[in-house]
Amino acid sequence: MKLGKRAPRLDRRTLKFSNYRLAKAEAPYVPPTSADWLGDIPTWGMCLNDSLGDCVCAAMAHIVQQLTFYAAEKLGSGEMIVPTDEDVLKSYQDISGYVVDDPSTDNGCDMLTALNYWRQTGIGGHKILAFVSVDPTNAVEWQEAVALFGNIFTGLALPTTAQSQGIWAVPDGGAVGDGSPGSWGGHCVPDMRYDADNLACVTWGAPLQMTQGFFNTYCDECYAVLDPEWVNAAGMAPSGFNLDQLKADLASL
Repeated sequence: MKLGKRAPRLDRRTLKFSNYRLAKAEAPYVPPTSADWLGDIPTWGMCLNDSLGDCVCAAMAHIVQQLTFYAAEKLGSGEMIVPTDEDVLKSYQDISGYVVDDPSTDNGCDMLTALNYWRQTGIGGHKILAFVSVDPTNAVEWQEAVALFGNIFTGLALPTTAQSQGIWAVPDGGAVGDGSPGSWGGHCVPDMRYDADNLACVTWGAPLQMTQGFFNTYCDECYAVLDPEWVNAAGMAPSGFNLDQLKADLASL
């Protein structure tokens, strides 16, 4: 298991999810009590994250696989795309400057730089349309993002205690000592499922659960990713989201 998410990089130009919600004050959107865009995926790959600190790129690859799977298998739109290890490696090299067989260059990357690369260049030839930051302290907002977009691209400042947990949870002693945020390091995962108590992500080639308390304590950045296959699939477009305004705002940047 390797980590590799660098500290959050802030940019005031980053667009915010809350600015594009179509919910009205008199009839606020209430996300479903649970959403699952994870359970039907047959297999997941490691995406080199057992040997390289490329977790950000691995999370990107898993999102591409997930969203194109649901668009293709469930709705007959397009084909499922599974980025190869070579695709992931190329993205990691481009984004982070990693040089094969030079461990001193395996230093991970930040999520915002990766997102801009994903939108402009793509991973395995697959580009996203846009991304918006999500407030991880607002449960309604991140649940709405998962329900509408299929996942949230999540950054975690992992505690050392997570190394031995089958389900990530805040340790009994609280977020101190080995339970302190970032005491293990930074990690990036796509959260694809939630219910009243837990979220579920994909990491190191397999699904993994975390409690909502863990997410609330250790998430230090979060984004919703708008994928073209997701939008084009009949019935999957985020109807609670002002896509036209987002495209206009992106064009003006």
